[in-house]
Amino acid sequence: MRLIQAGNTNAFDELYSRYKSPLYSYLSRLLNSSIAEELLQEIFLKLINRKDSFRFDSSVKTWLWTIARNTLIDHWRGLDHRMKNSFESLQEIKGEESIESPLDNVETALLKKISREQLIACISELPEAQQEIVLLHIHAELSNQEIADQVKMGLGAVKTVLFRSKEKLIDCFKRGGHL
Repeated sequence: MRLIQAGNTNAFDELYSRYKSPLYSYLSRLLNSSIAEELLQEIFLKLINRKDSFRFDSSVKTWLWTIARNTLIDHWRGLDHRMKNSFESLQEIKGEESIESPLDNVETALLKKISREQLIACISELPEAQQEIVLLHIHAELSNQEIADQVKMGLGAVKTVLFRSKEKLIDCFKRGGHL
């Protein structure tokens, strides 16, 4: 980040290469591909414009995901949609390939066998705050502490939300006969 702040374009190119795919994946699960691409460019433009505001009190990854999350929220607000309505775009994702999840417990091994459509349907049943935290955990692969910093919650609260979300997802799969 110090190199980027000094104007080193190679450092920016490396950062862009490292985070372009995970950010695009996160955005494209919530928005159509053209809007996701547009927001991705906006995120990196904001990074360039705000590079001097990075204070090294968090990781570059956390800072970049904060920019991404805020850009996404700004986009939803600009469309005058509530976050829940925006998550309905998840329903448009097609395919039966299984979703990989960084959640690391026995019950989550079952989630890996569930189709993406089933997972999306069950995530959309979660309350808005839980949806956001689960998506940040799954798609952004942020640590619990990084999520806590982003959503301005305590670490214990994030752990509780993830635990309860996991339980609700498993219940959803069981109710729907997905297991």
